[in-house]
Amino acid sequence: MTRRIAHVGVVFLVLYGLLFFRLEIIQVLNADTLQSHPQNTREITLVFDEPRGFIRTADGEIIAQTVAVSGRQGRLRQYPYGPLYSHVAGFISAENGGSGLERTQNQFLGGEDLGVRLQDNRDLFIDRSRTGQLELSIRHDIQLITRAAMAGQVGAAVVLNPTTGSVLGLWSAPQFDPNHLSSHDLIAVTSDYQALSSDPNQPLLNRAEFQSYDIGSLFTIVTAAAAIEEDLRDFVVPPIERVTSIEGSHAIVHDGGPCGGDLQSLLLADCSPGWATIGTTIGRGKLNDVSQRLGITGTSPVRLEGSPKGALQTGSLNSSASYAAVGEGLKVTPLQVAHLFATIANGGSRMQPHAVSRVLSYDNKVLEEFAPNALRQSLSKETAAELRQLLADNVASGTAQSLSINGTSVGGMVATKLSDKHGWAVTIAPVTLPELVVAVLLEDDSFNDQQIDEANVAAVARRITEAVLRLPSFKVGGS
Repeated sequence: MTRRIAHVGVVFLVLYGLLFFRLEIIQVLNADTLQSHPQNTREITLVFDEPRGFIRTADGEIIAQTVAVSGRQGRLRQYPYGPLYSHVAGFISAENGGSGLERTQNQFLGGEDLGVRLQDNRDLFIDRSRTGQLELSIRHDIQLITRAAMAGQVGAAVVLNPTTGSVLGLWSAPQFDPNHLSSHDLIAVTSDYQALSSDPNQPLLNRAEFQSYDIGSLFTIVTAAAAIEEDLRDFVVPPIERVTSIEGSHAIVHDGGPCGGDLQSLLLADCSPGWATIGTTIGRGKLNDVSQRLGITGTSPVRLEGSPKGALQTGSLNSSASYAAVGEGLKVTPLQVAHLFATIANGGSRMQPHAVSRVLSYDNKVLEEFAPNALRQSLSKETAAELRQLLADNVASGTAQSLSINGTSVGGMVATKLSDKHGWAVTIAPVTLPELVVAVLLEDDSFNDQQIDEANVAAVARRITEAVLRLPSFKVGGS
């Protein structure tokens, strides 16, 4: 009997040990993951009524601030420009937590960061609320331009400085008004949030950073990079109209009839069968290597610095080299596309994209500055220069002529996926000394004519590019 009791005691001790070990893993080792999980709203709701710093653009416009109000709460979070920055600043809510920078930069805005709490020696002895203020790389004038160009469209636009990785503009449509979600009227907040969450157009979704789309023929610029590295510049594909991979069940077809030639000819004609042939010559391993170096595939999708991991899936190349070469089945975000072309524009050097430039004190002293962060040299400068020339030729006399701007050298690509009802357009400008990369993604259930649809998405990208370059204050690095 005593032995049985001892055995039971040992079993309970083992179970207790396992339980204790599991709790340690959850509470200590996984603490950061749990804290940043999208469904964890506790951290935000706890500080909803506390003092909170403002968020302002690079050119000085305040886009989020806390103001004093009458009533029990005493403070209210306001967003002066409403939907204009809904997917940048996000929102903070007593009921639903938060999103955007309000969530990811909460430690600065709410004064939880040690550097924010102790802004001078007196803070060691006096208990007082300190908050940090965020200054963004995003410019108000450029954000207005993206909104105007995207009016009436569903999709996303990203404007990047390729030399620093600074996001100058970021637009996702449809939007929402964050003021409705930060209200003290909790009944109205609940109703508004439920309506937004159940809307089939997903206005709460930041399409620019957290929605993946088939990359389509934009991927052929990656195939071109691999071909250049494999010294296939002079490789000539004989005229061909269709290719069917032995691993696949459908043909890769060029609707304009037989096409072929060297890399330049393939890009200018958007010759998918030719690129598929190049891909078979290069091999999937090389294509995968280059795409990983460029941030298209890899261990984690490209995000803005400080963004939560979320549920975004890592893209992967098709198992067939011919299908992989034309981007068959590869999904990417608009931010990833902008990042890809920014790397080419920046001489092959990948810069971490970011939207926050500095954290400021209550009296505008710089507490923390986020310097440009070079991730790696993904391509040689020579290869990047050849790719930029191909993109410039594509705008001058290829399938992207609709991106051309009088008086400015532009490189870029346009692509549509009629089966998935979306289109891409990307510009690098000026292509000889790049200052700007613009990536546009449009969704439209009525997409059914490739030429018309590509002209539509190209017009949006061209309007953004041209308007930004004409800003009197525009220069490399923004404000």
